[in-house]
Amino acid sequence: MTSAKRPGGLVWFDEPPPPPATEQLSRERVVAAAIALADESVRGEVTMRAIASRLGSRSPMALYRYVGSKDGLTDLMVDEIYREITVPPPGDWRTCLREMGVSAWEAVQRHPWFARLAFSRPPLGPHALRLYDAALAAVDELGLDAATRIGFINTVLGQVLGSGLALLEERAMRARTGISSEDEMAAAARPYLARITAEGKYPHYIRWVNEPDCLAEVVTFEQQLEWQLDGLQSLANTRREDR
Repeated sequence: MTSAKRPGGLVWFDEPPPPPATEQLSRERVVAAAIALADESVRGEVTMRAIASRLGSRSPMALYRYVGSKDGLTDLMVDEIYREITVPPPGDWRTCLREMGVSAWEAVQRHPWFARLAFSRPPLGPHALRLYDAALAAVDELGLDAATRIGFINTVLGQVLGSGLALLEERAMRARTGISSEDEMAAAARPYLARITAEGKYPHYIRWVNEPDCLAEVVTFEQQLEWQLDGLQSLANTRREDR
């Protein structure tokens, strides 16, 4: 098996096709079980043993015949989530990237672990390539150089994945501490905030945290995405003027 020589190699590079499906096992079933288990886990962590148990297989080693390695399984899991992200047909580039960002954010909220694993493996699976191809088609109208075109796309996806990592860590923190709501978090922090207010060491932060509306309108992902698109729009306009 190729993965024995290159355990960190991408499954797309040199893994042989998986063997024929059996009543219990196939590549699709292994990946679907892994995703389901990751969705149930606070940190999105899965083991081959847990996947084998979910599928009713006696041997976790049998799974490797279908995914090559644990890294190969990660490649396949990540690419399945890229399948859920949509990009509209080329039209207005900003609308296309906005809809891609919103669709990706919806996928990350369904699968927070995706943000962590997506950073760990290059996006070279068929669904990831389909996504990037559609996004590159959307920005073609701008006539930008190759580095800037991919930079526009990665700016949006980077916002999604960064927000997803924050979501994943917050979910883990809440599970670890037993704090399940913003009101509970505010109540837990109140004595500490009162203390640093009395000490007066951080005047600008103290002024902000004591304003009645400091958390009244939490900035949404969609608003953050719009700010980023404003910046990309400004850059695109500048490049047009320079041509």
